[in-house]
Amino acid sequence: MSTKPAEELPNCRLFLMPPSGTDADTVAAGLLAAADAGDVACLVLSPDKALTDKVMAMAQHKDIAVLIKDDSRFAAYEKADGVHVTTGVEDAVAAHKTLGRKASVGLVASGSRHAAMEAGETDIDYIAFDLASPVGVDLLAWWVPLFQVPCIGLGAANEAACLDAIAAGADFVMPPDVMWQSADEAARIAGVLTAAGERNAA
Repeated sequence: MSTKPAEELPNCRLFLMPPSGTDADTVAAGLLAAADAGDVACLVLSPDKALTDKVMAMAQHKDIAVLIKDDSRFAAYEKADGVHVTTGVEDAVAAHKTLGRKASVGLVASGSRHAAMEAGETDIDYIAFDLASPVGVDLLAWWVPLFQVPCIGLGAANEAACLDAIAAGADFVMPPDVMWQSADEAARIAGVLTAAGERNAA
């Protein structure tokens, strides 16, 4: 559990990232179902024009930020809200230079507390930890009570792992990939995780 009191933590919101290769119609259906059933903050898309053409305006119309994975130039061309960087802190810093300070730039951190702290000292907007790895789970729990940069739990294998990340104080959590199997499953999981993430009435 987080060492911060619940009233000091914001509600945990949903961070959607469909698996690579998911077709645009499936992404659109899952996005809409999740948005109607839960509190979706962000959608990360691969740099695929057919995909962004199908779903980006749909997401932004619902006030859901759209980030492009690892491709700042594509994000700028498509007028996305930012970029989700998995390749290293130098690329995250470069992304802000490319897209401007108003863009959202986040970084997936791995390896060590030292590396995470170095990332947190840059101007990134969030740091993400991979819940598929015990190291990532430990890093998230360590990060929450100590740092102001928002953190995201990614890659959870199931709902239970998401709920553990919420309990640890994650600001955002990525639902498990099973949510993309159907709109009904997307709605159900979004509802469950949003309810679990409601830490205060504000």
